[in-house]
Amino acid sequence: MPSGGGGRGAAIDEQLRRSAGAGAGRAHPGRRPPGAPALGDPSRQLRAALRLRTRILDGADAVARAAADAVVAAAARRPEVVLGLPTGRTPVPLYDELAARHARGESDLSRVRGFNLDELVLPRGDPRTFRAFMEQHVWGRTGLRRDRCDIPDGAAPDLDAECRRYERAIAAAGGLDLAVLGLGVDGHVAYNMPGPISLPTHLTRLPDGLAASLHVPPSSWPLRALTMGIGTIRGARTILVVTTGPTKATAVRALVHGPENPDWPCSFLQSHPDIEVLLDRAAAAGISGN
Repeated sequence: MPSGGGGRGAAIDEQLRRSAGAGAGRAHPGRRPPGAPALGDPSRQLRAALRLRTRILDGADAVARAAADAVVAAAARRPEVVLGLPTGRTPVPLYDELAARHARGESDLSRVRGFNLDELVLPRGDPRTFRAFMEQHVWGRTGLRRDRCDIPDGAAPDLDAECRRYERAIAAAGGLDLAVLGLGVDGHVAYNMPGPISLPTHLTRLPDGLAASLHVPPSSWPLRALTMGIGTIRGARTILVVTTGPTKATAVRALVHGPENPDWPCSFLQSHPDIEVLLDRAAAAGISGN
């Protein structure tokens, strides 16, 4: 695992302290969740190890069912629950499971608020946008309503202003109640890529290899994206990480065992006061004792 993030971790700690503001109460974007130790606290890794929960399940379908259970239960407790919503290959079984439950009348997500984690900077109507993904896999068929969901506008004329708008919208909704996250093979969370950490929603450049995996041709490189920042995600009251497959094992190890390191963005989630990781046995291969 890459090392050497100690100095940068101290800088992130200072950023979090500046963004925390005064007072307690409900977490919101950019604020360290109540009860979370500061980055740089020498006792934080032990506390994180005691706090972070992992559930190792038999295959992607079992992981999808467990994740759907969490989403449906959150909506049952609070119908207007605010969700952070992922895209990509990993959450497709989750959305299929939610769609099946909706079709059987076993869930009601009609009042849920949703905020997508990220969006690609591509023209409106491009089939590779995450808005197109949501139209195909999520909105309507799962019970989640498009008019109650927000997603960054990757075709906005002023992308920095769009990032600020999105951050304000999340804050106006009261922050995220439940952030459902995938995990990249390199430990990226949303599109918080390895390297310097940004706390709020921001514009980022994606690696060319990732752009190729999204079927974006080299003529459109460098591909950029709008993404919730680590601070926005850490502000969620609850974090649920959903990941499967052997290619994720090293990133899972970085998340669960640390140390916190900007080269593994997922490692900055481990000290959250309410985080659960759902994974199959292949993804769990790097966890001690598995």
